[in-house]
Amino acid sequence: MFKNLAATLLALSIIIGGIALPDTADAASVSASYSGSFSKSWSKSKTTRDKAGVLTYGYNTLFINEDFSHGYHAKKAHYASVSYGRGSFTSGNVKKGKTAKIEVRHSGSIVRYSMVY
Repeated sequence: MFKNLAATLLALSIIIGGIALPDTADAASVSASYSGSFSKSWSKSKTTRDKAGVLTYGYNTLFINEDFSHGYHAKKAHYASVSYGRGSFTSGNVKKGKTAKIEVRHSGSIVRYSMVY
């Protein structure tokens, strides 16, 4: 009897949980790693899977040697980040249609650039 009651309660909680929980969207991201030359300025771009955003990333030598990650998404709030051996640096979260920007002094030989939306 206890097994039947436990099975019934479990089935009921699964059914109610499936009905009561709203649909939620998981965060998605686009990212790239680079380990090539950091002797001169360069820039690359990657489009998001949903084709509504773009990550522009690279290395700039104009004023200081810096890594940058600029993210744009037309439909979702998002933020950009740069990660390397000394840590991870993240822009503030911005609304859809705006550009999230993070620029940090370069360090190391492998850098990861990303945008989460």
